[in-house]
Amino acid sequence: MQARLVTALGIALLVAGPAAAQLTVPDRLTLPNSLAAPETGPLPPPPPEPELWEPESTTARAITGQVSFTPDRITFGNRASLALEPAGEAADFLVDGQRVSATFYKATVPGNPVLLRGSRLCGNGRPVRLIAVWTPRPIGERAPATGRAFAAFSSQAIPKSADEGELCGTFYFERAQPSPARRRGG
Repeated sequence: MQARLVTALGIALLVAGPAAAQLTVPDRLTLPNSLAAPETGPLPPPPPEPELWEPESTTARAITGQVSFTPDRITFGNRASLALEPAGEAADFLVDGQRVSATFYKATVPGNPVLLRGSRLCGNGRPVRLIAVWTPRPIGERAPATGRAFAAFSSQAIPKSADEGELCGTFYFERAQPSPARRRGG
């Protein structure tokens, strides 16, 4: 079968030889507009990898469980979540008598999802409207910058401390280290 194909191809080239010499190939081929790719700008950056937070405080273990966090969503241990959008930063947010740098996120749709064992972030039934996220100072043997904490608020105004505004609760976590397969991209 291959021999026949090679023979047929050779005969076609011999016959087309003189005619092919007269053909010119344009430097650039153009496609009709209907087949051309649409104009696109640079590709958007890939979404950030979520941080996985293991509960460290009793409150976090009882209410949230493990948390998956990205700047646009916080997902709790039972898969309930809140969609978020950045709302600002505070370099001197006061928590437990210490000043920390906190990033604030607004819940795009205020809510108070049912979490572990029927718990909620706001025990008073009000919706969560704002979340402050920060890296707490290390305690004991914990490595620097591995802790994570968040405070949920039902108020819309960015507070200056975790004790002000309509605080629902404060939750402490340890950032989970990615598995070796994830670090290599597989």
